[in-house]
Amino acid sequence: MNLRTFVPPRALPTDAPPSPGDPAPDLDLTPGRPAVVAFLRHTGCPFAEATMIALRDMPGDLDRVAVSHAPADATARWCEAIGGCGDVRLIHDPKRESYAAWGLGRSSLGHFMGRRSLAEVGRLARRGIRNRHPDGTRWQQAGTFAVDAEGIVRWRHLPRHAGDLPDLDEAAAAVAG
Repeated sequence: MNLRTFVPPRALPTDAPPSPGDPAPDLDLTPGRPAVVAFLRHTGCPFAEATMIALRDMPGDLDRVAVSHAPADATARWCEAIGGCGDVRLIHDPKRESYAAWGLGRSSLGHFMGRRSLAEVGRLARRGIRNRHPDGTRWQQAGTFAVDAEGIVRWRHLPRHAGDLPDLDEAAAAVAG
């Protein structure tokens, strides 16, 4: 277990998260293609794993992008451990700057260790998704956004707690068309 994942990272200045109808903040998205963008919690997190599996297995003709703040080699090992990340494009952001630009800052202890999150850990464990060797920080907020072909945010999910996972069918429907 990497105990450093429990040490709160330096808080970054964080912009407000984009709302539906706002232009998407800068990120290396494919121009002219809709995308679902998932900013992951740390690699090894069961919630990040469930999100990545759902993103990887999404049907539809859109870009699927995952942003990880873990080092590239740790993210690659994690992808292999969860059965691969398919054609999800990975963006590595160890400084968490794109997280901050998209309004995703440092969470609280209750966000990831609270009753609701721990109940979701148990639910995922019954599905075979468990904590793995962590890399990154447990304190980073996750978030998921659907961006249309013109670069406008059409849907977002900002978790109320770490175990509050995005509905990727809703995300895809928001940019279908």
